[in-house]
Amino acid sequence: VLYSRFVSPSAALLELPDGDWDTDLSCRRDHNGLGPGGHSGPELEALSSLSVPPVTEEPESTVTLSLDHVLQEDKEGSEKINTRPGKIILYSDAGFAGHKREIWDDVPDATSWELSHTISIRVIRGGWVMYEKPRFRGRKCVLAEGDVEIENPWTAYGASGENGQPRGSRPFRIGSFKRVVRDYRTPEISLFAEENGEGARLRFSGSAEDTRERGQALAAASIIVHSGLWLVYSKPFFDDDPYVLEPGGYPNLKAWGAKDPSICSMHPIRLGCPVVERPGEPQVLIYEAAAFQGCSFTISRDIYDLKRLPEPALPTVGSLRVLGGCWVGYEKEGFRGHQYLLEEGEYQDWRQWGGYSKELVSLRLIRTDFSDPALVLFEAMDFEEGPSVELSEALPDTQLAGYGCVTQSIHVLSGVWVAYEGPNYSGEQYILEKGVYRSCEDWGASDCHIASAQPILQVREHNLHFVSKILLFSEPDFLGDHMSFEEDQEALPEAFIPRSCRVRGGSWILFDGQEFAGEQHVLSEGEYPTLSAMGCLCSTAICSLKKVPLVRCRQMGFWVQTLYFSLLLQRRIYFRIRSRKLELFLSVPDDVEDMKAGRVVVSSLSEQSSSVWYYEDGLIKNQVAPTMSLQVIGPAGKGAKAVLWSETRMPRQTWSIDSQGRIHSQMFGDMILDVKGGQSYDRDHAIIWDMADERPTQVWDIQVL
Repeated sequence: VLYSRFVSPSAALLELPDGDWDTDLSCRRDHNGLGPGGHSGPELEALSSLSVPPVTEEPESTVTLSLDHVLQEDKEGSEKINTRPGKIILYSDAGFAGHKREIWDDVPDATSWELSHTISIRVIRGGWVMYEKPRFRGRKCVLAEGDVEIENPWTAYGASGENGQPRGSRPFRIGSFKRVVRDYRTPEISLFAEENGEGARLRFSGSAEDTRERGQALAAASIIVHSGLWLVYSKPFFDDDPYVLEPGGYPNLKAWGAKDPSICSMHPIRLGCPVVERPGEPQVLIYEAAAFQGCSFTISRDIYDLKRLPEPALPTVGSLRVLGGCWVGYEKEGFRGHQYLLEEGEYQDWRQWGGYSKELVSLRLIRTDFSDPALVLFEAMDFEEGPSVELSEALPDTQLAGYGCVTQSIHVLSGVWVAYEGPNYSGEQYILEKGVYRSCEDWGASDCHIASAQPILQVREHNLHFVSKILLFSEPDFLGDHMSFEEDQEALPEAFIPRSCRVRGGSWILFDGQEFAGEQHVLSEGEYPTLSAMGCLCSTAICSLKKVPLVRCRQMGFWVQTLYFSLLLQRRIYFRIRSRKLELFLSVPDDVEDMKAGRVVVSSLSEQSSSVWYYEDGLIKNQVAPTMSLQVIGPAGKGAKAVLWSETRMPRQTWSIDSQGRIHSQMFGDMILDVKGGQSYDRDHAIIWDMADERPTQVWDIQVL
């Protein structure tokens, strides 16, 4: 009996490749009852939001089929296969709530886990199978990369619950987990006309939504899954319940739980793009021996030569745990030799990071923004005229884009990319950050072969509330003791003097006095390896810190919940600043960039002025004058005018906004951005003033564009 798929509130998102399946030449000559072959499978469209992980029953047969002769064929001429670590985040309740558990690899027995009837699962990396029973037995549920809420599938067709419980109230029980899809190996499956792998053979390497020809279905008496995790359907267009087939041999129908040999559609589970979860919290735990044995130490910065560290000195790198950040490992010192992309996860030995040998001598942290990936491949050196292709998403084979496999220069417009020597993300890896690469030597290659490429994407956490977080270090370059905070701190420990920091979320104000007194330094999300990078003098001692407060924001004409003002420019977002009282907008003349200083006034929207602003490193800037920022000139008393002035003027004048909509000068204590008012010629000019409830012109609305 094949158990039907169950209904789920949301779907796991499968990466669905184009149809790409081929047939053995002998099968084209004589199908021997296997069914039609030799025609290309149509492209498979994305599943709808109602798609859910399929569940199937464990077949009774324990007969095995020898793979030796088939695997020998697969080894011939194969490219280097690049692997990825695995990870699942399992929540005990619906809505990604309840107890959170991280799964990195196979779990033989999960029966002790306490779960509700509906659970939430986020598959970060890998193609997984969830089993009803321990030791990978019983009914199966396939989990592809993506998010899904699952109601207890094992009780979906039971008449009633255990101990008289209603069927819908029984808690979820998981027997075991297995990570089946671990690398970018091309999925392959062979269908045979006779049992035990005999007779004519058809080989598939991609999705096929309808294998019938003239209404006649394929008939398979035995199957070999060479690689990948396959869903095989007895109906076309992925209808009804699939058979879940892992790598191995299935000598007869009973081996995969079927009674009917008809196979009308099939789909392999593939890996998606590399991802990073915690780019702002880099940390790698390095072990001397394989399987996380022997001496170990932790790093959070670039290492030029692991063999020359002062202490502890490890002669070899046997295994790794990447706890945060996205890293590149190199075969040689000085970031030379073979490159290995290291995602967050566990690497028990050198084979799991795709090594050509056991050597791993230097490590480099990727610090580039991962958003909006885009790159251009050029066939000619130095971007000269000739064929080129621009990418914004993964491309498994450059020939699919009408571009060859020779690339002599690359321009990474944004994001972080991995280029591969072979198709389907095989062969040598080259990690590419934003910038220009004028020849293959620039990206560390000895030849110009690039046959596939994909971006590294950032995974956002499931969190209904944005979390601000800052990590402080007692030494430059993120060394020494460290402390992390998510809430305001009126006083840091006297013995702890920060010399570098990482802002993990939101923006923070650092003070050189206790209880938020003294000089202020506003830091947005990012890395600050020294005090000078934080905007401080070398002698500055940070004594207290607080989060940048919340502000009401109107987006797309609707009021939304409060959010951090700093978030307006974690990625550059443009906005208007509107006086709530006057219903006018903070504006500057369109030709302000040609002036030394520009008037800042409130006015209605017009073509003669610009009211579009953005926030950058604590500075408020206008779209038409990116080299200028909002500053106060003259004595900083009541009525001092705010203007646009060169951003190079020292000291830097930064701003923050509170939950009431008041814009504060960080340099001039209690001064608030205001409008002069009155009857004089400059009544519409922006000024600063003491905070005063009787001045409603001090309250502003931020309208995100």
